[in-house]
Amino acid sequence: MKPTVFDRERDFQAAVLDMARTLGCVAYHTHDSRRSEPGFPDLVIVGHRGVLFRELKTEKGRLSAAQNDWISRLARAGADVAVWRPSDWPHAIHDQLRAVTHRPARMSTSPIEGDPS
Repeated sequence: MKPTVFDRERDFQAAVLDMARTLGCVAYHTHDSRRSEPGFPDLVIVGHRGVLFRELKTEKGRLSAAQNDWISRLARAGADVAVWRPSDWPHAIHDQLRAVTHRPARMSTSPIEGDPS
């Protein structure tokens, strides 16, 4: 299978979000980052077994100092944080999403009121 080429970061992001949702994750992306903390990762993806913080970049895209700072702080705090590039599509991204979406054995009671798990 020939890898998909993404000419724009937003096309890459749309494909990642589609895959995440298809696998049962919810994802957050700040649509207008002008009023947000500089450098915060593009995506926060939540699955049944974990949370991913992901910065998306084109193959030649470089991280800003603020992005490097957020990634370093999140990593030191134990978060699953990384940079995804189009060369990671689709296999590496799919594997990382599957790692947080694999459903655990069904619980007899839900830990969160109203949670259908």
